[in-house]
Amino acid sequence: MRCRGCNYELWGLPQGDCPECGNPWRFEDFQFRREFVQFLCPHCDCAYPGEYIASLTSPHEFTCTGCQSAIQLNQMCARPIEGTDGSQAMQEEFVWVERRRVGRWRAFWRVVGYSLGAPSRIGNTMTQKRGLRGALWFSFLCLISASLNLILFVLIALLVPIFTGSRSQAPSASAEIFTTILGVFAFSVVLVIAQQLFFLVWGLITHALIRINGPSRHTIGHTLSATQYCAGTFIICAVPICGFYFSLISLVWMAVAMVSALAALHKISRWRTAFAVLVPLVAIVSVSVWFVYAMVVGALGFLNGLNPRTPMNFPPMPQNSPAIVAPAVPDASSNAPPPTEDPAPTNAPKNTSSDSAAILNITHGI
Repeated sequence: MRCRGCNYELWGLPQGDCPECGNPWRFEDFQFRREFVQFLCPHCDCAYPGEYIASLTSPHEFTCTGCQSAIQLNQMCARPIEGTDGSQAMQEEFVWVERRRVGRWRAFWRVVGYSLGAPSRIGNTMTQKRGLRGALWFSFLCLISASLNLILFVLIALLVPIFTGSRSQAPSASAEIFTTILGVFAFSVVLVIAQQLFFLVWGLITHALIRINGPSRHTIGHTLSATQYCAGTFIICAVPICGFYFSLISLVWMAVAMVSALAALHKISRWRTAFAVLVPLVAIVSVSVWFVYAMVVGALGFLNGLNPRTPMNFPPMPQNSPAIVAPAVPDASSNAPPPTEDPAPTNAPKNTSSDSAAILNITHGI
């Protein structure tokens, strides 16, 4: 049992402030192996096994059987039983809580390994009640690593036209490059925060369903922290080139990891945990898909309203006009006489070519 701030040995000390660094600590901040630890009365050093202390209801108050004094847990001291050391009396602590001692890089990849291959260890070793800040920081690192492929793709798509089309305008090109990089970075941060909010809502609904179906062993803070730690499955999206296509696989993998982690955390059945995890996931995804579909349909309708098509204007139909009747066609089998030709117009010019020829012949004969 060591201080989380300076790694100072706390065995044999009453809970309070660390004598080395001054950080406050409590027995509830640690997970003891009940059969390997004992608590001592502050008045007569009468030892009580860890199983007895753990069976007391909160607040942990009782009357000492040795000196008949009223004592509380925060007045007592803890030590390992005889023949054991402190490491045997403590259960394995969650590695991300001990990242200062273990190393941040090593602790990060160990938690990622838990979420990918052994999610039940997240529930079995996560004993901190105030670890949500560290869980949010862990999920932020995983999600920002998964967003690298998207960031690189957007940067390449936006920066290549700038470099190829603005070589002669160096100041303008520099401003565009800076604005593009800043915009892509801001977009990635907003996207990651939105995903974390999605995980928080998911964890809230999951914990509510667990409490509705029966008792839970830990508080809502543990459920939210476990949900954020299971986001380590999104690290596979950081695979170059093809990692972006693993987003759906990562989400499904995270749901499976949450079932194992929360079942181990609350000590409940996996079927009960699966119901609490999958129902909000299906509901949130369905609402999100409907919202995106409604937004797309609304945007298309708005664009069509800005550029309406020109209607075709047809002339009005005539009204109260006489009917048009087609002329009758004579039948070949009937004996009706053929129609007479129209007489030539009276004022038509006469053909004088034959008279001129007669006059010329008479003149030639004379």
